[in-house]
Amino acid sequence: MADALTSTEYRLLVEHSPVMIWRSGLDANCNYFNERWLLFTGRTLEQEMGVGWSEGVHPDDFDRCLACYLDHFQRREPFELEYRLRRHDGVYRWILDRGVPFTDDAGTFAGFIGSCVDVHERRQAEEVQLKRNQEQLTLARDFEKWIVAIVSHDIRNPLNTIQLAAAGLQDFADPTGAVKKKTEAITRGANRIQHIVRDLLDMSREREGEGIPIEPEPTDLRGVCQQIIDELGAIAPDRKIAFDCEADGWGTWDENRILQAVSNLTFNAVQHSTPGSPVRLRLLGDEQRVIVEVHNEGAIPGELLPHIFEPFRSGRYPGNRSDGLGLGLFIAKAVARAHDGALDVESSAGRTMFRLILPRRTSTAIAR
Repeated sequence: MADALTSTEYRLLVEHSPVMIWRSGLDANCNYFNERWLLFTGRTLEQEMGVGWSEGVHPDDFDRCLACYLDHFQRREPFELEYRLRRHDGVYRWILDRGVPFTDDAGTFAGFIGSCVDVHERRQAEEVQLKRNQEQLTLARDFEKWIVAIVSHDIRNPLNTIQLAAAGLQDFADPTGAVKKKTEAITRGANRIQHIVRDLLDMSREREGEGIPIEPEPTDLRGVCQQIIDELGAIAPDRKIAFDCEADGWGTWDENRILQAVSNLTFNAVQHSTPGSPVRLRLLGDEQRVIVEVHNEGAIPGELLPHIFEPFRSGRYPGNRSDGLGLGLFIAKAVARAHDGALDVESSAGRTMFRLILPRRTSTAIAR
């Protein structure tokens, strides 16, 4: 077993350590600095004693530094903080300061002892990286706005022309029905693009903090749910869609937006559930709120669950059969938020449930 260091060896170790070391007494004033500290600051021990050392702390860091030190001193708890300290040449350098309480031979609290290392290069590298990240984020935001501008104008206008032309073709004589089939295919494709355009614009408004605009009016959620079930019956005839209505579905909401949100949740359940398994909608509530639950078989991967409402993420897990952008759940949550409501998810034991919670009257509706 190695012999313990003698008091002389400890003193030499502290004095000649490449780390700056300080000590304070019961009054929280510093009563010792090692040679490395004094070489760094270029000041004498007498100048640094007491609170003299704080004269070298950068003015912008002074209050934070002193508050942290005194708070931990009073609670007798270790601390760690970074601040700028003036070097002997007048340059402020970032240092990492760690302080811990110590006791005397009798085990009585005697003050604090601390060690400091220069971390200036590391801090500078972090600041450069942060600036680079911010610049990249700004470029990404600008690019997103540019894309949205193209989508909202350059795509919408010709898309409207396509839809009008498809509608006009249906007026021509069509004895074989071939034109009708073609125009129906064109209309479905155009409607799909229209849906994607709407999702992108909604995402942009939400990310810019504008929120999704709503126009609340008396709406029956029972009718909304039934309309979605009818649409799914035509698109996915092999899937059973059950509807349990256990509450009055009337409230004041934006019907189109609620239809969009519940439709997104239901289509998501169909796309990502076990093939051939049933999907169930459940409507329940009380006098203050209404809840729409969407149940399906199949669990969401654990690594995806915390990010399920993020844009471009919800539809990107193994087994995905969706051709969407992964915006459906993001927008559904934004619609819930616009109505002063909430959207959450539970997924375990091979089952998933989304719960859309809506107050019967939103603050927007009340204001009107």
